[in-house]
Amino acid sequence: MKQLFISFLACLLSFSSFAQETWLVDNPHSNVRFEVGWQDFSMRTGEFKSFEGNITTKSIDDLTKASIEFVVDATSVDVISDRLAEHIMSDKFLDVENYPTITYTSNQLSASSDSTYVSNGTLTICGVEKEQEVSVWVKGYKETKKGVIFGVQVTLIVDRQAFDLTWGSPRLADKIKIVGHLLYKKQEEGKEEREK
Repeated sequence: MKQLFISFLACLLSFSSFAQETWLVDNPHSNVRFEVGWQDFSMRTGEFKSFEGNITTKSIDDLTKASIEFVVDATSVDVISDRLAEHIMSDKFLDVENYPTITYTSNQLSASSDSTYVSNGTLTICGVEKEQEVSVWVKGYKETKKGVIFGVQVTLIVDRQAFDLTWGSPRLADKIKIVGHLLYKKQEEGKEEREK
């Protein structure tokens, strides 16, 4: 009987060590902002208001085996000028009517320190897919009344010319810096089924 219990415990521990957990972006407590040089001396800034994403991993202490999915609603771009927003969403640039989303997926992360990683994945803009490197900084995690949460800052430098986003050249710089301050919360098992 004792041997049976030990075998059961070993199987349970083995299953737990390989269990995957999914963490979802908490949109209201996150933001995705961008900045791009303008006329060599100034900077255009803005953000995307709507996005969603998840990280699937065995442990938030080690994201080297994590998979990342992130989707930005390109129609949710928000900048200081309505006219500029219209240009960005038009077929001159993001062409949101035909390409309403910007996506990033990755199954490969390498640790550069205890809390920072480099993610190599695929960025898709206007139907063009390119390999994209993303810096990931895990700010930390904690237990709350509503469950465990953890914060991540992601930074990427996008070469817009590689995605055929040529509008505004040469006044608009070729490199766009995107920074996301993202709060993730653990997906509750069976929650999606209850909401349907």
